[in-house]
Amino acid sequence: MQRVITVLLAILVIFNIYVFLNDSRTALLIGATLLMPLLGVYYGFARKWAFTGIDKLMYSACFIGAFSDLSIYLNYHGNGELTQISLACIVHLVYIIIFQKEGTRVYNLQWKNSLKLAFPASFVFFFFGFVLLKVIPDTVFLVTVFYAFELFVLLVLGYFRPVNKRSYWVGVTGVTIILLKDILYSEFYFINQDKTIHALMDVTNALAYYSITLAVAINQNDKTTTPNYPGFISKFIKFISRSHMARIVSLKFINLRYQISLLYRAANRH
Repeated sequence: MQRVITVLLAILVIFNIYVFLNDSRTALLIGATLLMPLLGVYYGFARKWAFTGIDKLMYSACFIGAFSDLSIYLNYHGNGELTQISLACIVHLVYIIIFQKEGTRVYNLQWKNSLKLAFPASFVFFFFGFVLLKVIPDTVFLVTVFYAFELFVLLVLGYFRPVNKRSYWVGVTGVTIILLKDILYSEFYFINQDKTIHALMDVTNALAYYSITLAVAINQNDKTTTPNYPGFISKFIKFISRSHMARIVSLKFINLRYQISLLYRAANRH
């Protein structure tokens, strides 16, 4: 049944793109409304309709997400953007709570995990702070600032989920695509309006929330004692720091700095 729903999701995304490009407003309202509830049905079958605390939160996120997608089309010339961003904030807040309930904690950070913070921080605060805030309407200014901060928290928690390898990578894919989706939306809705590229947001939107839904379902169904998956960054840096090649490169770098300093001193004498 999950495969059938996945196929239906793909068909629905293609349908939404088609009706958006052809200005079929009524059909688009229907398609936009069905996307998130269909994800909720997918999660329900994946979890065999369990109703734990996290399951209820996932169903709630899918239900609220339907109104978020619908609001922008119902009130396109009014405060549709404000309603949509506000509801999206609620959906992302639910995801943040879910990640915390999974056991995600960000504290006592070591330098080897700093890239997990630097990546979302650089994208979110640079793009929203130096690009988007210059062009967004005053009516959505405050909620956009809050959305940017919440997106940063969601990304960081997504990168620190203490889950098995498959659930971790599917979740990382989902939260990263959310960032890509928001950049596309900001660029081709507020700044340079391009209808064709804007229509592709339905693809990124569906992929992002599908990935998060699948990641949470995988983790909830996992009854093994798989240790927490630390991610590739920690392993990579640990491997590099212990390798012989890293020591050679470090020594050559130190020697190069020493040679440059000698040349600099010689040049100053003349």
